[in-house]
Amino acid sequence: MSGSIVTVANSKGGTGKSSIAINLLQHIQFDLVIDADTTHFAISSLLMLSNTNTVQVKIPTCEQDILEWCSEGKKVLIDCGGFDSVFAQIAISQSDVVITPTNDDPTEQFGLSQFNQVMAKVSKIVDEKMIAKVLITKVHPSRRDFSLMESYVAGFEHLELLPVVIPFSALIPKAQFSGEGVKNGSIAAKFSTLAKHINKLCDER
Repeated sequence: MSGSIVTVANSKGGTGKSSIAINLLQHIQFDLVIDADTTHFAISSLLMLSNTNTVQVKIPTCEQDILEWCSEGKKVLIDCGGFDSVFAQIAISQSDVVITPTNDDPTEQFGLSQFNQVMAKVSKIVDEKMIAKVLITKVHPSRRDFSLMESYVAGFEHLELLPVVIPFSALIPKAQFSGEGVKNGSIAAKFSTLAKHINKLCDER
């Protein structure tokens, strides 16, 4: 995964982007985190609570910052805000993998429709068909049937459903109060599986 760019993005707020990002840091050795949410600064604020975090965190002040940091051959994790910003589009354009957390609530699905349009816009800019990997999150742990979600996502040209589901767990926000991801148990195992999928996708690029 050398020199790979992984971006967590969705046009809708509250989908769990920063939660996914901070938990990925437990399983992938990123060299740099870019906090592209310049409204809430979620990931950088959370990581400031950590006593163990050693990864470098940068906040862009202009588009060129993101382009420059992504061209340095490092493993970069970018956390985007919940809106269609220029920073988010630049981050997506530089990405090897785009992870889009969501669930099958109707309002979340409307957000996916909007994000598919963002991916289409960025695809035209880079002259390459880009596909975001949709990650189902915040669902009841007993849920197993996501066939409706599979059908819905399949209808979008620039979205593809990941075979990993991150269920709701009180352990996720609890860990974040210490600026950390979940380190043990079934939730940590889910994030480990997600990380393996991301590594594989990066290697295929």
